[in-house]
Amino acid sequence: MLEVKDLSVIFNQGTVNEKQAIKHLNLTLNDGDFVTIIGSNGAGKSTLFGAISGDVPITEGQVFLDGVDLTNQREYVRARNIGRLFQDPLRGTAPHMTIEENLALSYSRGKHYSLRPYSKKDRTVFKEALERLNLGLEDRLNTKVGTLSGGQRQALTLLMATLVTPKLLLLDEHTAALDPATSDKVLKLSQKIVEENHLTTMMITHNMEDALKY
Repeated sequence: MLEVKDLSVIFNQGTVNEKQAIKHLNLTLNDGDFVTIIGSNGAGKSTLFGAISGDVPITEGQVFLDGVDLTNQREYVRARNIGRLFQDPLRGTAPHMTIEENLALSYSRGKHYSLRPYSKKDRTVFKEALERLNLGLEDRLNTKVGTLSGGQRQALTLLMATLVTPKLLLLDEHTAALDPATSDKVLKLSQKIVEENHLTTMMITHNMEDALKY
C-alpha cells in the first residue's frame, strides 16, 4: 500500500523564484491498484513521482510504502522497492554497458551491487526475461545498450524495473517519446507485466485514451 500524507513540495523556498509544485496532497493506493495521472505541463505530476522515489526533496508531509516511512530515505534505498520509468528512453539504462550488465545491475537490487561473475542461472533468468519482450534481445546479451533503438531501450528499462518485483511501479510518460506503433507495444507489455506481478502502479500520461484504457 502507498500512502502520501499532506505532501507539499516547494522549490526555491524563501526566494523570489519560490514555486509551490504540490500543496497538501493526500493519496492512498491499495496493493494492485493501477492509477493514471493526467494534468497540464507544470501541474506537478513528475514532481509527485520524484517526491515518492526520493529525487525531489519533500517540504512537508510523509510518504509510506507498506507501512514503512520513506520520507527521509535516500533515493538508492527506495529504489530497492520502487521501479521507475522516465519519458526519455536514455535515462533508464547505462548506454556504454551491455544488455547483460544492465540486467545484472537491476537483478542485484536490494543486494550487494556487483556485475560479475554471472552464474549460468543468472544468464538463464536474463534470457527468459528478454524473450518475453519479443524483440530478439535474448540473443544480444553482449550488445551495448547505446546501440539499441528508443523503443528497445524503453522495453529493456521496463524489464529492468520489474526484474526484481518492486512494491511500486512509476511510469512517467514512458511512451511519450516513442512512435505510435512502438508506444502501443510498450504499453501492452507494461500491462502484461503489471497484471502478472499484481504490481501497484501509477502512470502519468497526456493521452486520454490510454488513461481510460489502462
